[in-house]
Amino acid sequence: MLVRDCMTPNPITVRPESDPLAAVALCKSGGFCRLPVVDEEGRVVGIVTKNDLTLFLSTAPSPGVMQRQHRIEQVMHTPVVTVLADYPLEEAARLMIEHDVGGLPVVDEEGRLVGIITRSDLFAQFAEALGADTPSLRITVQVPDRPGELAKLAGRIAEVGGNICSVVSHRPGEEGRMNLTLRVEGVDQGALLKTVRADPAVTVLHVWERGDEKE
Repeated sequence: MLVRDCMTPNPITVRPESDPLAAVALCKSGGFCRLPVVDEEGRVVGIVTKNDLTLFLSTAPSPGVMQRQHRIEQVMHTPVVTVLADYPLEEAARLMIEHDVGGLPVVDEEGRLVGIITRSDLFAQFAEALGADTPSLRITVQVPDRPGELAKLAGRIAEVGGNICSVVSHRPGEEGRMNLTLRVEGVDQGALLKTVRADPAVTVLHVWERGDEKE
């Protein structure tokens, strides 16, 4: 999954010389938390958040008789952490965590804005990848951390008619072991547990079934 698959393309922007009051109105009307700031060529030169704008306008003195208004460049964050559209989604997540930001402008090779990706976009993709909206069985198992274990497990599940619709793996810190969380369709819980537990090297850590009902 790439950034381009989850980003919002062609987001609303402001210019460095724009009025912060107008930017706040844009945030409120569009439900935005942040706005990219671009120059006349569409290159990203900053980013401004609704919270920053509100704080600035509540504390900033009058711009004075020589200036008609305050400007976005007075409050925008620069330089800006950006990400390319063809980067892996996890790279965007890493950058957000590393820089403690809630969203990233997405740019092309020339630095021109093509989209924006936020934490909400990542959460939505994470939920989809885990099959949160799919009526299915969710099972977490621990297996030996060696080549072929996932393929072996998948083969056993397929033998009883199970179809794996998503897999997430992580190492729990126990040397030589790996945890796998699978969403499985087409098989009941009893049959799934029986075939998984038939392998003594596999430990079932958790199983959960979601029905068709909406919570």
